[in-house]
Amino acid sequence: MSPVHEHVASLLGSWALGACSDEETRLVMGHVPHCPACMEESLLLGGVAGLLDGVRPGASLRERTLAGARARRRPVAPSVPSYAAPYAALVSMLDALLAELSRRAWSTNVIYDWSVQDVVAHLSATDSLLAEQLNTQDGAPVLARAEPAQGADARDVDARTALVIDEQRGRGHEETRVSWRAQADALCARLDEEAAAIRVVLKFPMRTDSAVVARAFETWVHARDIATATGHSLPPPPPEHLHAIATLGVRALPGALALREGRAAAGESVHVDLRGPGGGAWHLPLGPSAPDKPTVTLALDTMDFCLLAAERLRPGEIRVDVGGDVPLGRRILAAASAFAGP
Repeated sequence: MSPVHEHVASLLGSWALGACSDEETRLVMGHVPHCPACMEESLLLGGVAGLLDGVRPGASLRERTLAGARARRRPVAPSVPSYAAPYAALVSMLDALLAELSRRAWSTNVIYDWSVQDVVAHLSATDSLLAEQLNTQDGAPVLARAEPAQGADARDVDARTALVIDEQRGRGHEETRVSWRAQADALCARLDEEAAAIRVVLKFPMRTDSAVVARAFETWVHARDIATATGHSLPPPPPEHLHAIATLGVRALPGALALREGRAAAGESVHVDLRGPGGGAWHLPLGPSAPDKPTVTLALDTMDFCLLAAERLRPGEIRVDVGGDVPLGRRILAAASAFAGP
C-alpha cells in the first residue's frame, strides 16, 4: 500500500470526529472515493461517530478522545490562503512518503545523481530563497545561511542548492526531513492574501502567489521522482490543485517559446484545451499583434501536459491533437519545458 494510503488511513478516525485540519480533510476527501478499503472504513467510523454523538459523552471524554486523535496524526501545514493550498497539501503528501522510507532508501539515486536526501535538500534550498524574500523570520528555520561560492548570486537557485546539499550530506536524513518540513510550515504561516502580490525572484521575477504554485509544482514532481525511484506509488494531486499547476504551466507557454527561440512569436496565438481532472481551456497571445482567432490549437491530457512542462515526458511520448499551424504547435510543445530545472 502507498504511503498516502497509510497516511489517509491514519487520519480517518480524526476525520470522523471532525478533528482534521482543512488540508487533512481535503486529502481524505480526495483519496477515499478512489479507495474501497478507506471508503469502507470511513463509513464504519462515520457510523461510530454518529453513535457517539447520540450518546453525548461527557466533555472530558470528548476532549480526551480528540486529544488522542490529534496526537496520533501527522503534523500538517498551517491553514493557508487558497493560492497556497496546493503547496501545503503536496508538502504533506511528500512528508508522508518520506516518513515511510527506510534508512537505505534515503540513499537511493533519484535524479540528476541526487539521492532522496539530496532532493529534499534541493527543495529546502529553493523554499529558503522564497522564505528569505518574504522576511520569514518568526521562527522559520531558513536553511543555508552560509555564503555561496565566490562570484555566485546569493539568490541563484543552483548555487543555493549546491550549498544546501553539501550541508545536508553531513546530517542524518531525518534531520534533513524535519528541517525541510519545518521551513515549509513556517513559509505557509507567512502566506496571506496581502503577500500574494509581493514580487519575488526564483530564477525569474514573479508574484508570490505564482511562486508558491511553482513550489507546489516542483514539490509534486520531486515527490513523484522519489516515489518512482523507491518503488512507491502516489496518487495525482486533487483536481483543483492540478488545475492550479496546469494553469501556471499554460500561462508560461508564450514566455517559454520566446526563451527557447530568442524572440516572441509575433502575430500568433494559441488555444490550449487540457482534458481530464484539473483541466480547462486557455486562449493566449504568443507575442504582439496576436489575432483573436487562435493560430494553433492544442488538446491533450492535463497530467501529460504537466509532466511535459516538468520535462518528465517528451512531446513524442504524449498524445496531443494539434490543429491549425501544426509546425507552430510542435514548437510550442518542444518549448513547454523551457522553465523546467532541477
